[in-house]
Amino acid sequence: MSALLRLTLFTKANCGLCTNAKEALTRVQAKVDIYAPGQEAAQKYMFDVPVVELQGRVAMMHRIDEPKLIDILRSEQKQQQQTK
Repeated sequence: MSALLRLTLFTKANCGLCTNAKEALTRVQAKVDIYAPGQEAAQKYMFDVPVVELQGRVAMMHRIDEPKLIDILRSEQKQQQQTK
């Protein structure tokens, strides 16, 4: 993947699903703790973590399907390349 994509994972402490999501996204993510100071996502995703946002849109919630995420990222990358 050569185009720069913005991938965000919203998490919270003591969340087993969040831990699994972090491990699954290690190679392709930017991690953001929704409870960090100034994070508006805390209210938005309080009961839905883990949440993966791609380009500001929800790509996945609760469980991370790695192959599906790769497909989503590749599709987004192709769209970005076509608009350039």
